[in-house]
Amino acid sequence: MPHKIVVLANARLLPEDRERISKLSSKPVEFPDTEDQFDITEMTRRTGDAEIVLVNTGTKITAEYLKACPSIKYIGLCGTSTENIDLQAVSDQHISLTNVVDYGDEPTAEFIFYQLVFLARGMGKYQWFDYPTELIAKSIGIIGLGALGQSIAHLALAYKMQVNYYSKHRKPEWEKKGVKYAEKTELLKSSDIVIISSPTNIKVIDEGDFKNMKPNSVLVQASSGNCFDRTAFLNWLEKGNHYAIFDLAAGIDHYNSYKDLPRVVFPKVIAGFTRETKQRLGNRVIENLKNYIDKKA
Repeated sequence: MPHKIVVLANARLLPEDRERISKLSSKPVEFPDTEDQFDITEMTRRTGDAEIVLVNTGTKITAEYLKACPSIKYIGLCGTSTENIDLQAVSDQHISLTNVVDYGDEPTAEFIFYQLVFLARGMGKYQWFDYPTELIAKSIGIIGLGALGQSIAHLALAYKMQVNYYSKHRKPEWEKKGVKYAEKTELLKSSDIVIISSPTNIKVIDEGDFKNMKPNSVLVQASSGNCFDRTAFLNWLEKGNHYAIFDLAAGIDHYNSYKDLPRVVFPKVIAGFTRETKQRLGNRVIENLKNYIDKKA
């Protein structure tokens, strides 16, 4: 039996995947294309008596919203981070929740090295040093060696860089490959390039950490959300010949705040979103959705 499906945010799905989802719904499905999120009133109106809602990682699923929409039985997150979802409220109302992991890490790493090469060679708006330089033999420190951090480490090793990492949990398999563990302070002091690949909205660099970073160093935020102390970052950027690289996964607020600052590279794109990424995302969103529907059959 068809189920009513509502999409509450830009799920960044390809047209063919939108069509596949529409065929699973008992009613026509509208796919928002705006990057803005709806407020709770509009979310509630759009949801109505829908059993299934699809959201992105920026959609706030609160207890208040779920209480206003008791028909919801399944939430399909078109992304990874559940930071904006009240997991306790979801559990209390016995709602099924799925997300998608490990679908855009390699293209994100590829994007990061594209930006680093352009900065090192002076092929973009900025040039790191007075003369074009190589990434080979430069030191790179990765904070967070999860799936994304590992994709970054893989490319860094290919570039024959000195690769260090800091993580809550040691990764012996990567240490065997030549990625060295370092405490955060040591990593910051020794790295020409520091890449943050921690979970969403986990602040890993504070004022003292910025003071420990090398002169002329580059900071790359590969994570989403707030990963560092904003005031300390602005002071760090102003006082030295430092550079920072972002992408839109950091958030539109960060884009508006940082894009025009000197020595900041901040294209208005999401690093990990290629056509291939969208294909992987769409396939897994639909797979999760079908698994839910099949269990209800």
